[in-house]
Amino acid sequence: MKMKVIILAGGKGTRLPYSAKEIPKPLVKVGSKPILQHQIDWLKKYGLNDIRFSLGFEVEAILGYLDGKYEYVIEPKPLGTGGAIKFATKDLKEEFFVLNGDILTDLNPLRFIDSFKRSLLQNMIVTYSCPNPRDFGLVEIKQNLVMKFIEKPPNSVLRQDPNYFINAGIYILSPDVFKKIPKKVFSVEKDVFPQLAFEKKLGVFLHKGFWLDVGTEERLKKAKEILKLKSCLV
Repeated sequence: MKMKVIILAGGKGTRLPYSAKEIPKPLVKVGSKPILQHQIDWLKKYGLNDIRFSLGFEVEAILGYLDGKYEYVIEPKPLGTGGAIKFATKDLKEEFFVLNGDILTDLNPLRFIDSFKRSLLQNMIVTYSCPNPRDFGLVEIKQNLVMKFIEKPPNSVLRQDPNYFINAGIYILSPDVFKKIPKKVFSVEKDVFPQLAFEKKLGVFLHKGFWLDVGTEERLKKAKEILKLKSCLV
C-alpha cells in the first residue's frame, strides 16, 4: 500500500529547552535512537518508505543524519503547520499521509489508510482517547466524522463526557484543500480542520493503543520510561 508520507520536522523545540538545547528536536533521543529514527522505523515496519521531511530549524544537522536517504524540503521561513504541509506537498496530486515530528505511537498506519480509503472521504485524522485532554483540546465526534474542535474545554464539558478524544497529529489529507488557501503562513489545526469539520468532510480513525507527544520535557521523560518497559514501541 503506497502513500507519500510527510513528516513535519521543522519545529524549533522551544518546549524542550534542555533536551534540544544543542541539537534539533527531531534528533533528541528516546532510548537509544532519535525521535526521527523512531518514526522512520515505525513507518518502514509497515512498508511506508516514501518519506519526505519538512524541515526548518537547524537543517544541516538533520540532513547530516538523514545522509541523503530521504526527500526533504526546507521552509524559507516558519510557515505554521498548514503552511509547512502546503509547501511540502505542492507537487502532489493524490492524498498523502502526515505525521507531526514529535509523535511516538504503535498505531497500525495500514489500518488507518484502509479505513480512509473505505470512507470515500478526502481527509481524515487519527484521534486518541486521552484521560487528560486539557493540553491538547477536544475533538467532538459523531458517526465517524469530526463535528468540532474545543481548544480549551471547560470543566462542564469534561464532567459530561468521560471519553475524551484528541487530535493525535497523524492525518491523511488531500492536496486540493491546500490549493484553495492563498495564505502561505497558517495553521492546519486552526485554519483548515475546523472548516472541514463544519462542512462534515473530516473523517476520524480512533487509535486505542500507545500514543505520546514527546514535544515537552515532561512528556519526553515519560516516553523514555515507557520505552524501557515497551520494547514493541516501533
